[in-house]
Amino acid sequence: MKDNDKRVIERLIYYCNRLHEHVSVFGNSKEEYIANKQYQDACSLVIIQLGEQVGRLSQEFKDEHDDIDWDGIKGMRNIHAHDYDNVMFDIAWESITEDAPYHKKYLEKLI
Repeated sequence: MKDNDKRVIERLIYYCNRLHEHVSVFGNSKEEYIANKQYQDACSLVIIQLGEQVGRLSQEFKDEHDDIDWDGIKGMRNIHAHDYDNVMFDIAWESITEDAPYHKKYLEKLI
């Protein structure tokens, strides 16, 4: 694994942990997330950072680990950064509570 990819993976894990922290602080409730703009904003910033980090991974790494939808992560980042008024918060909630923990475990095994 390239050194840069390793650093990026460490940052991805860090941001997955940040999402977990937000869920811990605000509550593990989809209803609360959908109702609470501060909760949404906090998680959206982390989602943007996750997408930024994915953009820094080498194509070789992404090709070797294609069981993660790297383009989907980057796409979600783009929606949160450029089209926030059209974020589907129920889908974002699934990413926060299901995808991010899965990705974290997957990435932790790599380093």
